[in-house]
Amino acid sequence: MRSKKEPQLPGLAVPPPKDEPLSLAPAAGRSEPALWLSKLAVYKDWPPSKDTLLRQVIELRRGLNILRALETGSTDEASRLAGHGAGKTTFCRLIRYVLGEEPAGSKGFREGFRAKFPTGWVLAEVYVAGQRWLVGRSLSGGSYNPFARLNGSLNDEFSESPSRLGFKEYEKAIDDAVFGGMKFRTLAESQKNLDWPRLLPWLSRDQEAHFSGLLEWRREQDSDSQSPYVPSDDKANLVRLVLGLVDAEEQKLLAEFARKAESHEQKMRDRPKLEFTVEREKKSLEEKLGMKVESPDAPLLQQEVDKKVRELRNASDQALASVKQNEEIDKLIAEVGQRRAEWNVVNAMVDEYQEAFDLADAKSRGVPPPPKKPKDPLRETLNGLGPFPGYCSHPMDKAWKEKCPIAHERPKEDEITEATSKLAANAQTEAAKVASLKVELERRKKLATPKQQALQTAVGALALSRERHQKELEKLKAPAQEAAKIEALLASYRKACADLATWDVEIKDLKRDKEALDEKLADLTKHHQKLLEQFGQIFNFVAQRMLGKAVTGRVRFSGKQIVPELEYHGLRDSAALKVVRWLIFDLASLALGITNTAAHHPRFLMHDSPREADLAASIYVSLFNAAQEMEAASGGEPPFQYIVTTTEPPPESLDKKPWLIDPILDASTESGRLLGVDL
Repeated sequence: MRSKKEPQLPGLAVPPPKDEPLSLAPAAGRSEPALWLSKLAVYKDWPPSKDTLLRQVIELRRGLNILRALETGSTDEASRLAGHGAGKTTFCRLIRYVLGEEPAGSKGFREGFRAKFPTGWVLAEVYVAGQRWLVGRSLSGGSYNPFARLNGSLNDEFSESPSRLGFKEYEKAIDDAVFGGMKFRTLAESQKNLDWPRLLPWLSRDQEAHFSGLLEWRREQDSDSQSPYVPSDDKANLVRLVLGLVDAEEQKLLAEFARKAESHEQKMRDRPKLEFTVEREKKSLEEKLGMKVESPDAPLLQQEVDKKVRELRNASDQALASVKQNEEIDKLIAEVGQRRAEWNVVNAMVDEYQEAFDLADAKSRGVPPPPKKPKDPLRETLNGLGPFPGYCSHPMDKAWKEKCPIAHERPKEDEITEATSKLAANAQTEAAKVASLKVELERRKKLATPKQQALQTAVGALALSRERHQKELEKLKAPAQEAAKIEALLASYRKACADLATWDVEIKDLKRDKEALDEKLADLTKHHQKLLEQFGQIFNFVAQRMLGKAVTGRVRFSGKQIVPELEYHGLRDSAALKVVRWLIFDLASLALGITNTAAHHPRFLMHDSPREADLAASIYVSLFNAAQEMEAASGGEPPFQYIVTTTEPPPESLDKKPWLIDPILDASTESGRLLGVDL
């Protein structure tokens, strides 16, 4: 959002009283343009010669230059496209190219040209501060460097290889000629230096931009221009600098104002986010408390929060529950430890006999023994222990014979006798040994099974207990967590309110700073009053030449904006008049550069097909008449160069040499196009 009060810098350019005469005669030292183009030629190959020249050398003059394309063709079908695709925009882009802009025309033109002429060149004679430069730039897109030669000419003899020198010196000469008298060149917002690549877009508006705004000079996505990006605020500042309407002190204040304005606007844009945060936190707190919340520091709010938190925290005694749970868990852990120890012992005994059985079995069958398992420390310990409850190291037949009370499932006497007899009979055989081992192994496995089941039961009981206790604790913690959430919501609400309050203070401070700068800038406008009056007089003069004596033209410099206005029984703001305002402004700026040395306009201007930007035909014709009148007012050779491309015929008095550029283009035939070929 913008402040309602923008700095009125440097004021209002209005026409003086009608009886005050206007002179368009050049001021001392402004009798010629800072730079202008006299010849342009395109060659299909190097070196330039009559044999490699495409079409013809195009000659231009100081003053008004009209490149016309016929609006009709030899047939109805040809007439539909006769004025389009003839090469008007390519002509303008080639001029921009030899003046230092990149690249050479649109992507379509470059690709089409290079497909036909891989080593093509464009050459031009450019006058800079009264000195002629021969400038050459490759159209091939290869590794050729541009060159420039002081006092060179298209009539020179060229070597077999193009020069690689002089272009930097040529660019330096342009910079000196255009900006040599400018004391201050820093753009206020970006702090970039105002240079020729940043100024040229204003002097040579893109046809693709369709003259859509006073500061709309390039449309990169359509024209493929690589001109340096200039922010909108810097464009307005650029225009003021060129018109001489800003000095160093104002530029410093403008830069400070731009920073303050950007910060103020950014904070105003971001403020709704903070408001949303406050409302969101407030609503959440109200839902938790079940009451309406007003000020974050209201005593009743704090009392209600304290009461709610106290009730919630008293709703559970986690410590008591935790002690009970720990006692139960400890018992279950001890139970699991006991069951695991028992299982480990019996399992070690099973492993011992399993290994002995596998070894004996392999030996009895004559096969290699299985690999030995790593020694189990528990088994080593068991081997060194005597009998312990539930187990015995004596053979079972002896235990049965001796009627051992702990022998597992002791058989009947006759079974013991029979078994003992069989064991004694087979004691010396391998098979008997294997059988004996197997019996003992199975017995031990049978003993191990309930121990394993007991361990699994104990582990399961421990897991279930832990899960149950965790749920109980979470249930007990819920009120305390709810209390903590309420406290956090209150803190968040208060922080959001504090942030918004701080934000508003900063916005207020920035607004106050802007208003203070506004006042300082207003105090400086008097330094430009004379120049403003002259610019307003010139703007009004051009407006009346194009629209009639009943029209009044003025320019309003408001804050970061430059607003040309036309008045005829009230302000006029139609689409066609928007375009004519930009054209009048450009011509008036050029004329100010001619008539006042405080302005720094280079007196070079190029408009590519402004008629195609919704400009009424009757008004369009008056554009040429206004330019011719500016020529005549100079009293000699025109001190400016103004190039216009058009499909509309100019007034009959100007539809001829020296104003009409040769050739007249015709897109309906190949030879009628700018380069005489289809690309």
